[in-house]
Amino acid sequence: MDMQQHTVWRQEHVVDVREAAFALRTYLEHRDVRAFFTRVAGQRRLPAACEIGAGYGRMTIVLTEFFDQVSGFEREQHFVDEASRLMPAIQFQQVETLGSLPASSDSFDGVLTFTVLQHLTEPVVQAVAGEIVRILRPGGFLLICEETDPSHRAGAVDDPNGTCTIGRTVAEYEALLRPLKLLDTKPRQIEPTYPRPDVGTYMLFRR
Repeated sequence: MDMQQHTVWRQEHVVDVREAAFALRTYLEHRDVRAFFTRVAGQRRLPAACEIGAGYGRMTIVLTEFFDQVSGFEREQHFVDEASRLMPAIQFQQVETLGSLPASSDSFDGVLTFTVLQHLTEPVVQAVAGEIVRILRPGGFLLICEETDPSHRAGAVDDPNGTCTIGRTVAEYEALLRPLKLLDTKPRQIEPTYPRPDVGTYMLFRR
């Protein structure tokens, strides 16, 4: 794969609204991610977590409420630079591909990936899913939030260096992430003015 020619993602690719809608969406998403990790962590803090495809750390920051050590893996160097300046307590790392992460096997108690897998072509998403399973400790938890309407396909769905959105069903994600066990799902909620009512699903897995 030629990683030198990939489309560079910008802030507008990460969140496609601004100002009041952006503030409300972030609040709703933080609320839901926080609820899932409150459920799995309880009253204790867990040792380590990471976000895969962390962007500029918009969601990564929530992990610091539950885990002592938090890392973020991100392909775009400009996102890593910005996130590192704003959140120096989090270890953000630039990677050439999310399909090969600089982390030891069984190294994280929690993994988060948020609307990232939906933007990966089939061979790439399989590689990233393999890395998620590899780095998650036995008994650890994975929370993903992805487009789950299989009719929603847009962009360069066959070009690993382009941009696309590929809706995959919950059952497809369950198969992709085996042997992780799917524990729960919840519809993603964002601002009510968004033109599409179905904007994806939270899926909580355990290894």
